[in-house]
Amino acid sequence: MSERVATVVSVRGVHKAFDGKPVLRGVDLEVRRGETMVVLGGSGSGKSVLLKHLNGLLRPDRGEVAVLGCDVARLGEDALVPLRRRVSYVFQNSALFDSLSVGENVAFALREHERLDEAAIEARVGALLESVGLAGTERLFPAALSGGMRKRVALARGLALDPEVVLYDEPTAGLDPLTGAAITTLIKGIADGRGATSLVVTHDLAVARELDGRVALLRDGVFAFLGTLAEAAEQDGPVGEFVRAGGVHARN
Repeated sequence: MSERVATVVSVRGVHKAFDGKPVLRGVDLEVRRGETMVVLGGSGSGKSVLLKHLNGLLRPDRGEVAVLGCDVARLGEDALVPLRRRVSYVFQNSALFDSLSVGENVAFALREHERLDEAAIEARVGALLESVGLAGTERLFPAALSGGMRKRVALARGLALDPEVVLYDEPTAGLDPLTGAAITTLIKGIADGRGATSLVVTHDLAVARELDGRVALLRDGVFAFLGTLAEAAEQDGPVGEFVRAGGVHARN
């Protein structure tokens, strides 16, 4: 697959089970370059499981996963390293290193993968933190941060290598509505300003509404719907019920 084609994420017929219990039952999905795709679904529907297949954290039992022209499902760990520089994963729990300061957390990937002097790293870290509204927090430690601040640091760290694809796993989970809205605005700004392809896993309909792109609703191990939220709200059955319960209503 050429990296210049419009599709940068392709999932075909992916199955995944844990301890004999099927979670994904033949998932198909394509995401275009520069697109923001929201993956919706109830708790335990397999949203995060799907996301972890896109950078090789999980491997499918069957099926194909291609990202940026790479056959992710068949790459070894060494071959995944350069791909993961281009595909950033922002974890649900932020996954910050508690023993490192904010600045050191954001600088971690730069020190691992870039040949920059300390002055250049410090400048880059400062710019990244400023971009997420946390200028001047380099010396703080994660224990001193609120949940929203930790999410912002995770976003800054995820952008350090200027990725082409950003994977967000429940970015507003555990946050109050105002903080969640601020994080969603940041995600939208990142997509618009950087042109990165974004996949956002969430059960929060407010996130999907604000991001205003295509949504894919995962149910019973497959995508039961792919389209806009407005179109989903007009569906009969579980798809329409799910989005209308989240405050998205069909057009009159």
